[in-house]
Amino acid sequence: MNLKEWKPIYNEIMDDFGFSKENDLKSAYLLKDIIKNTGNNIELYNLENIIKNKIVYIFGAGPSLKKHIKSYKNIINSEKEKDNIIISADGATKALLEENIIPNIIVSDLDGDLTSIIERNNNGSIVVVHAHGDNVEAIKKYAPQLKNIVGSSQFPEEIENLINYGGFTDGDRCCFLAEHFNAKELILCGMDFGEYTTKYSRPNLKEDIEKADPIKIKKLQYAEKLINWLKENGNSNITFIQ
Repeated sequence: MNLKEWKPIYNEIMDDFGFSKENDLKSAYLLKDIIKNTGNNIELYNLENIIKNKIVYIFGAGPSLKKHIKSYKNIINSEKEKDNIIISADGATKALLEENIIPNIIVSDLDGDLTSIIERNNNGSIVVVHAHGDNVEAIKKYAPQLKNIVGSSQFPEEIENLINYGGFTDGDRCCFLAEHFNAKELILCGMDFGEYTTKYSRPNLKEDIEKADPIKIKKLQYAEKLINWLKENGNSNITFIQ
C-alpha cells in the first residue's frame, strides 16, 4: 500500500477514533530524531533479504495464539521447514519465547512485554518500532535502548528514516510489511478479530483472556478490514494456520 492509498484510510481511522494527527506527527518526528542521533537503524535491504519469496508466519496476540503456536510447532516438526520466517506482533513475542520460538522480526508500538522484545533484540531480532500519538513516552524510554531497528509511522507523508506501508494495528502492519517486501505467502497465527483480548496484548489484564474494551474491539475490526484489503489488492497469498 502506498501513501496515496493509505491516506484516506488513515483519515477515516483518525476521525472514527478521534485521535490526534498532530500527536502522530510529533511522535514520528521524535522517533526520526532518535534514529538519526543513535544510528541504531538498519538498511531496508536487510528486511527484503529476510522476507522476499519466503513463507512468513505472522503471530498476533489474540486468544488463539497458544493453540496456533502448537500447530506451528507440529508443522515444523513434521515438515522440517528450515526456510520459514516469523514476524511477531508486539506482545506475541513473549508467547513465542515461552515456547522457544525465535521471531526474525518484531513489529511493536512498545506497549507489549518490553522485557521479551529487548531480550530478543539483543539477540538478533529486528524490531520495527512504530510511532503514533499515544506512545511518545515509550519511544523516549525504549527506542534508544534498541538496536537493529526500523522506524515506522502511520502519518501519511514521507518522513526521513521511517517507513509507512499501510496498516494500523501491530498485527496488520506485520502483514503489510511482509507484502511490501514480496513474501511468497503469509500464514496468520493468533490473529483473531472478535471481542476478546489476551494478557499478551494487554499485560495489565487480570485474566489470560478477557472481553476487550470498545476501543480494542474497534481496532480489531479495522485490522480485519485492512487484511481483507490486502487479500484483494496484494500479491502475497494470505491464509490462516490450521
